[in-house]
Amino acid sequence: MAQTKFSAGERVAITRAVGFSASAAACRIVAALPRDSGPQQYRVRSDSEGFDRIIDEARLEARLHE
Repeated sequence: MAQTKFSAGERVAITRAVGFSASAAACRIVAALPRDSGPQQYRVRSDSEGFDRIIDEARLEARLHE
């Protein structure tokens, strides 16, 4: 498997959350999804939500401070 930008357990923020209610609140990477074609995607979970989201890598940024 190719190297990904984020690893499972890493804290990130969702950016450019247009069209749905996800905010830039803290999330954690659950898993990097297999990449056959298209952008790298990740399964992420927000601290304030009880479900996972699938988000493109371009819409995630590392959280340097908690």
